[in-house]
Amino acid sequence: MEAPKESSREQSHPLYSSDRDQIDRLLAKKVPQDADLVDLARLFMRYEGFPGAQDLKDDMFKTMRLWGFDRDSLNEKTRKI
Repeated sequence: MEAPKESSREQSHPLYSSDRDQIDRLLAKKVPQDADLVDLARLFMRYEGFPGAQDLKDDMFKTMRLWGFDRDSLNEKTRKI
């Protein structure tokens, strides 16, 4: 029996649509407010380990890099907020 292909294991997150809107909004921000940083960190937590929504994950990393953060510095900053 053949193992299932990786793409067949991807799931659709129930909050994908609203999260897609959130991430698009964050991507458009040049300078994030504190609430934007918290939103991005929250989205990272939601999708960590989730088998799917790779486009959202890619855009979250892109947003984070555009704002000059990595995961550690984003988490550190949001813990202070």
